[in-house]
Amino acid sequence: MSSAAVLTLVAVALALVILGLFRLLRALDSAELTLRRLAAGVRATRKDLRVASELAGSVERDAVRGRAAFDRLEDLKRGRRQPGGH
Repeated sequence: MSSAAVLTLVAVALALVILGLFRLLRALDSAELTLRRLAAGVRATRKDLRVASELAGSVERDAVRGRAAFDRLEDLKRGRRQPGGH
């Protein structure tokens, strides 16, 4: 094999390696973008979860107050006196 043929084969091999590296770089960039989007989604979900938890606590407190008020109303309808002289 002549040196020109060997150099051509080496050049083709290097070109294929470089092409492969560029494809790998493109895939890694895409994966990084996907990971950043996923991380942003996780942060947003955590924030939404905190807000939902606060809302659930507020609803639970309101339900307890509402139930207590309903029980007082039922007691008044039955003619029972409330503690504290009301």
